[in-house]
Amino acid sequence: MKILIISSTIRSGRKSHQVALEVAKQLNAREGFTAKVIDVAETDLDNLKYLYKLDPSPSEIKSNIYDLFENCDGYIFVSPEYNGSYCGALKNTVDHYPKSCYHRKPIGVVAVSAGAMGGMRAALQMQLLVLALMAYPMPKMLLTPKVGDKFEDGRLMDNSFSGTIESYLDDFTWFASKLKS
Repeated sequence: MKILIISSTIRSGRKSHQVALEVAKQLNAREGFTAKVIDVAETDLDNLKYLYKLDPSPSEIKSNIYDLFENCDGYIFVSPEYNGSYCGALKNTVDHYPKSCYHRKPIGVVAVSAGAMGGMRAALQMQLLVLALMAYPMPKMLLTPKVGDKFEDGRLMDNSFSGTIESYLDDFTWFASKLKS
C-alpha cells in the first residue's frame, strides 16, 4: 500500500518533520507498505487562490503532488499544535486538491508538541478535518509530547517513543489493510 505522509509545517527549526521522517522510516520497514513524505516546506503551494482542477496554469510540482494524492492508498497527516489546532500549511495543502483525492481513504493523524499534552487539541481538530474530506480517520492518534526531548540531530533518542510509533503503525496498517480489502 502506498501511504503519503504529509509533513505540514514550514517553520524554521521545526521538530515535527523529524517525527514524520521517523514514522516513514518505520512504515517503510513493514512488508506491503511504502511511505513517501511530502514536505510542505519544499512545495510551492502558495495561499490557495485556485483549486487544483481550476488552476489555469498549475506548476509541475502541484501537478506531481496531485498525481501522488490521486494514486495513494492512504495518508498520515503530521502537524505541530499551533494555538490549539493544526498548522495552517496543512489546511492550505489539503484544500488545494479535490475531495476525490481523499475520498474513502484511511488517514492517520500525528500531532507534535513541545508541551506535555502532545498536541491533543491539534490531533482532534485533524480528525474533524479527515471527516470533512469524506475520508476515514483512524481512531488511534499518535501524540508526541515534549518533542524536543525525543530527537537529537534528527535521530530518535527515546526508545519508548519508538515503541509508541510501532504500536500506532500496527493499528494504522491493520486499519488501512481492512479498508483496502
